[in-house]
Amino acid sequence: MGVTGTGTDMDEQDGGDRMNVGFIGLGNIGKPMALCVVNAGHRTTVHDIRRAAATDLLEAGATWAETPAEVARACDVVMGSLPGPLEVEAVVNGEQGVLDGAAAGSVYIDLATNSPSMVRKLHAICAERGVEYIDAPVSKGSGSDSADRGVLTVMAGGDPDTLERVMPVLEAIGDPELIYHCGPVGAGATVKLCNNLVAHTTFSVVAEALTIGLKAGVELETLATVMAAGSASSPKLPRYEAVFDRNFEPAGHAFVRSDAKDVRLATELAREVDVPADIAAAVDQKYVAAVAAGIGHLGGSAIVQVQEERARVVLGRGSGG
Repeated sequence: MGVTGTGTDMDEQDGGDRMNVGFIGLGNIGKPMALCVVNAGHRTTVHDIRRAAATDLLEAGATWAETPAEVARACDVVMGSLPGPLEVEAVVNGEQGVLDGAAAGSVYIDLATNSPSMVRKLHAICAERGVEYIDAPVSKGSGSDSADRGVLTVMAGGDPDTLERVMPVLEAIGDPELIYHCGPVGAGATVKLCNNLVAHTTFSVVAEALTIGLKAGVELETLATVMAAGSASSPKLPRYEAVFDRNFEPAGHAFVRSDAKDVRLATELAREVDVPADIAAAVDQKYVAAVAAGIGHLGGSAIVQVQEERARVVLGRGSGG
């Protein structure tokens, strides 16, 4: 059974910022974000391709909808946390998608790491229906549990007045000090791709440095400790603890395949704007090799296995010396 009812911008009786919010996509990062929205007091309607993914949310007070269109009919603001451009397009503009149920004046917030060109395309389609579109991808800048604590970094693009309207919802998932208006529609998606390109490239460069040092005879723990204390210090170095323990289980939403998608989108953007990106292209090919090797389902740190295979060393504890 679907949901029924029509929302209003704010709950006047409550005298606060309680909104009718839809949330589509309850994966490893979507679910904790949706729980934060529920816990912030917003009336929340949820949907996922797997109803089982919504169990915790329904127990917390959310309402289930059978389709994205039904979510949109019940809500003023719909948030989508989806894998990539094709999934976003299908949810927004596909059969029984958001636009089949959204009323004029409602807002779609795209939380995905998306292509700026897809964002602008969907923004134009939504505008024809009187629906606002905000791209607002997120990053775990303040810690691996940022999504659970509702303190994500938010990179928003779109109309500033619309952004102000939905700020109570964004503040449910993001640190108010880390919600940035990056510019017009598509700017948030652009900043997110640039951010992730640096993050994934850094991780790959660290892998190369560690395999060089290890194969040159330095103990792995010594190498990592000194690098962390020197100018090579990086937030990516602590993530290597899992590599040293040979633990490649996914942590949160970080999978090799999703990281590969991010780097691919960044290199495609570079081509679109005629910017040479030699390093990005090399990292992109490393991710292509990783997915081809069948490790796309592993946690993002498993990308080191491509470098280990090429260098013929293993970055495990006790190695080197």
